[in-house]
Amino acid sequence: MTLGRFCGGAALVAALVATGAAAAVGTAAPSTAGTATPRPAPSQTRPPGAERLPVKAIETILQADGRVSESGVLEVEMDRTDLHVSGGRPRVRFKDGFQIQNELFFQSLGRGKAILNGDLALRPQEIQPVIDAFIAQGLTFQAQHQHLYDLRPMVWFVHFRGLGDPIRLARAARAVIARTSTPLPQHSPPNPTTPLPVRELARILGGDATVGENGIVTVTAPRTDRIGLGGVVVDPDLGVSTNIQFQPLARGRAAVIPDFSMTASETQPVISVMRHRRWEVGCLYNQETAEIPQLYFSHMYRVGDPVALARQIREGLNHTAAKRA
Repeated sequence: MTLGRFCGGAALVAALVATGAAAAVGTAAPSTAGTATPRPAPSQTRPPGAERLPVKAIETILQADGRVSESGVLEVEMDRTDLHVSGGRPRVRFKDGFQIQNELFFQSLGRGKAILNGDLALRPQEIQPVIDAFIAQGLTFQAQHQHLYDLRPMVWFVHFRGLGDPIRLARAARAVIARTSTPLPQHSPPNPTTPLPVRELARILGGDATVGENGIVTVTAPRTDRIGLGGVVVDPDLGVSTNIQFQPLARGRAAVIPDFSMTASETQPVISVMRHRRWEVGCLYNQETAEIPQLYFSHMYRVGDPVALARQIREGLNHTAAKRA
């Protein structure tokens, strides 16, 4: 999809960016199997564009280190290591780093402005205090839902965003997270390894793969169309693309959860393909407001051979605007 088709021309894109930049926070309410390059430490060389974000300062405020994508988007994850969750059929104990985590994405908009798009994994009793904190911090509350219907204990996810100075955004997010029991500080493992075939999974899915703690592999298959959020055009790495996680299990198997990113016209083809392959559909929801085009997300679940399951996910991705393998 061309930029002109998405928003009616360059003039409208400029207007969207100008509108978004004015809404500052506080105003209106690839690796071989078994090895991986660790997530870059704050002091290491950053990809082009990262210098526009105060990465080290954001990581210090959030008390967690992150990684910067090739396009310059900073992602910070915080595991809910206190929740001890299991789910799916067959039931699997979710290890730290698999699904139950807070995710925050920061994208520079230039001129000292940024957009933050994030979601938090919450216990039921944390939901209302977190929503109140969004309001108090001038952040936009976007969504509240479950990802899988049979988690034990049940975990809820809330999505939020903010526009403005990146330091103020980080402080606002940290104030919200303080209303939860998220253990902090957190640091990524320095030399993570996995028994899973990382390069093959990335090749099949057409995305970038990272290896985290407990050998968990995450592949992001970026969307290729233009997405607007809160009045600005956002990078595909800002949490709006399909994300797939693999947790290694015994005998070469893996628990696999894709989180499909779809437009309305893509939802039924994707879900039909995946149900034909006997995937459990855990949910279907929106996770952002003021999004153009509106995206729908669906977490699915299956246990089996990771390569075979990756190929099935690719069948679903072929019905979306995800990058081709």
